[in-house]
Amino acid sequence: MRDTRTCPKCGSKDVVEVPGGHDGGANWLPAGWGTVPIDRYICCACGFCEEWIRADKLTKVQKFWRDR
Repeated sequence: MRDTRTCPKCGSKDVVEVPGGHDGGANWLPAGWGTVPIDRYICCACGFCEEWIRADKLTKVQKFWRDR
């Protein structure tokens, strides 16, 4: 949904993005001494939701979570 803005479940194009780490829509993943924001993409027709971590934050997640 992030790239196509189309829901893979129902085919709707009524998709909204809720950026991670913002007031009201905060979504964080613990990673070491800090956190990483997780962006959500939500289909407003059926409720299907995807979560994505920004590419520039993946190294931080990998270092913290790989061997747990």
